[in-house]
Amino acid sequence: MRFPSFIIFYLFFLSGLIKYGQALDGQPQLQWEIGEELKYQVKWTFVKLGEIKLQVVQSDSLHSRSVYHCRVTIDSSPELFFIDLHDVYESYIDAEEYYSHLFRSREKKGDHQLFTQLEYLPDLKVVRIHQEKQHPIKEVEVILDSTIKVTGKIQDTLSLLFLARAMAKLQIQTNLEVMIYSKFENTFLHTYGVPEVIGWANQRISAYPLNGQLKFVGLAGVKDRYHGWFSIDEQSVPLKANMKAFIGNVKIELKEWKNWKAKKDTF
Repeated sequence: MRFPSFIIFYLFFLSGLIKYGQALDGQPQLQWEIGEELKYQVKWTFVKLGEIKLQVVQSDSLHSRSVYHCRVTIDSSPELFFIDLHDVYESYIDAEEYYSHLFRSREKKGDHQLFTQLEYLPDLKVVRIHQEKQHPIKEVEVILDSTIKVTGKIQDTLSLLFLARAMAKLQIQTNLEVMIYSKFENTFLHTYGVPEVIGWANQRISAYPLNGQLKFVGLAGVKDRYHGWFSIDEQSVPLKANMKAFIGNVKIELKEWKNWKAKKDTF
């Protein structure tokens, strides 16, 4: 049973692509911080389901563009002995426009590891998709190796999260087309550009809200409306999120961090 995999919804949708290029009212901005490490606790009612760790690993370059290598690690709680979830997702994200150049994921699936790679080739306007089962004893089994044409830049799960961080201070209402299970579906995204007071870490602080609505049933039954809040400093750190899944309401909250250079007046 792998129901905690819905915690990746916090990163929007696994192995998803977004048609990038909707008009934005203002310029998305984010202060990148190499070495940033954010640890989140995921809970359903009073049950701790697991943890998410988000990292900005290093700067790099791809396709003659400056990028940041980012990583997310998802681990189920060791107290839940019937669940064994240890997945890693990595993305090379454009430093200025927040689209994805290269995405890789490694997910534990029973007796094997599922490896996925999405590589965006801007000159050709295609995405190369490679997926394989990696068994500890058997030979590697390639299950998908193809290319798809795209009309513009793409988003993966991680780059979309950083794009949302960059847009948090803007006033935006937009429908995004998300590629799920080889077809495009819609989700609605709304950022207000005005902070509100929320409860976080036993404090009352100001944070920029974001909400939206899935117009389809996503991975592991994630559906309907979602809400998130970002810090008011230049790093726009995701503080917490609420969402619905087939088991009920789920809460994700930032518990530990490194290299978050928040201003004192943030708190």
